[in-house]
Amino acid sequence: MIKREALVLLVAFALSVAVRIPLLDRPLSAHHEYCTAFTLIALTNWYEDGFASHHGVPSGGYVREGEKLLPKDRFDRNERAVTLYYFSHPPLAYDLPYALFRIVGSPPNVIGLQVFNLFFHLVSMVALFFAVRWGWPDAKPSAALFAGVLYGSLPATLWFHGNVYMSDLFVQVPWLVHLAVAVRMFRSPHRIISRDLLLFGFTLFLTVYTSWLGVFAGAAAVLFALFRWVRDRQRRFVPVLLVTGAAIVLALGLTAWRFLQVIDADALMDHMASRFAVRGSFHVQNIGLHLRQLAENYRTGFLPIAMLLALLVVLWFRTRGNTSVSSSDGRTFLVLSGLPVLLDHLFLLQYADHDFAALKAAPFLCGATGVLLTRWSPRLAWWAVGITCLLGVLYFYRLNPLPGMDNGRYVQEQELGHSIAAHAAPYEVVFAIGLSTEPQVAWYAKRNVIGIGSVADARHFLVERGADRGVVFQNRADTIVIERIQR
Repeated sequence: MIKREALVLLVAFALSVAVRIPLLDRPLSAHHEYCTAFTLIALTNWYEDGFASHHGVPSGGYVREGEKLLPKDRFDRNERAVTLYYFSHPPLAYDLPYALFRIVGSPPNVIGLQVFNLFFHLVSMVALFFAVRWGWPDAKPSAALFAGVLYGSLPATLWFHGNVYMSDLFVQVPWLVHLAVAVRMFRSPHRIISRDLLLFGFTLFLTVYTSWLGVFAGAAAVLFALFRWVRDRQRRFVPVLLVTGAAIVLALGLTAWRFLQVIDADALMDHMASRFAVRGSFHVQNIGLHLRQLAENYRTGFLPIAMLLALLVVLWFRTRGNTSVSSSDGRTFLVLSGLPVLLDHLFLLQYADHDFAALKAAPFLCGATGVLLTRWSPRLAWWAVGITCLLGVLYFYRLNPLPGMDNGRYVQEQELGHSIAAHAAPYEVVFAIGLSTEPQVAWYAKRNVIGIGSVADARHFLVERGADRGVVFQNRADTIVIERIQR
């Protein structure tokens, strides 16, 4: 990357940070900020109790408090594990910020996690730059720069590389680094260089060790390698297949080993199967409903660049006989950036109801747009990029209003959490009726908050769990009423 290109990417990133500064470190509330709160609670357990005491397994609530409500004489090891811990994703996205907080000697906090997330937005932009440059070698050099700049100002990337953090969002970072390494490795016409193969395996391991997108990235690499093997009739792709398999097995094996410190193998498999049933594509009642939601997620995350790309594609089809840009030039990039996303949606359609699932498509959209923009004059192309980025920022603000323009929406969970912290004694179990029990509330309360249907149900819970006292927070006519109970 020459100095001019590096400077342009840094300026684009700096502008994207400036756009987000008013929203950083505000009260955690809407638009999936429960993910950030959930992560902070897990990191706090590790920070306060020690990483080893939880065997490096993330949690969904405050574990020490939760353990008291799961007496060993009434609940077995596996029941306690699935209640206290979170097994839905591999753990690398928790390990890295935990290490950072430990290094700086600061307890996990909102702004620290968001700044961590922002830095890796820059890493993602740079990785995409190289992925396009190496994966579409016949495109003009400006294509990679267009792609990197566009990635910095999409509504989806601005939000999910800033305020919101979790495994299934952070996986974008190692995947983009892996994508750049993978297209570089596959572009070799005669042999696979050992160094590239090693980096391919290592970055794939990191991606799988972060979230399930890594498995789909590995599957895409296998399919592409087999295609090249059959087409070129060369055995040089056999090591790619072996390294891919080894990286996936090692990452999932290490994940399983960590999880099995707190849960039995059969129970873990049953739990994972139950999670797949509610996130996968094989128990879907209404496919059309989920597909419409997926389309809606792409609209909210990518509307400005989607409109630009649609225009570029139409123009390309009308004049493709007069252009030097060929889809075959970038087949490696298109397959390795697009196929994992397609597989992710194909096998995890119910999971794609979350709008952050569409974030994975950003590299494909930005890369294709960047290449097609090179058909225009540089001045016109940069105008198109600038207008698209501006529209992306404006749409981002529409989805995530600035402070003072949100009708007080972003303080509700914080106020409720602080109220719980002020009125609940440490020895009381906290219940909520008709109020939010989202992780944001628990984060600000520094307590687990149990949603319950009635005061009678709360008393039954105390008896069942062997607890003596509780406090119930109820919503009555938009007023919080507090009632203390005992079994």
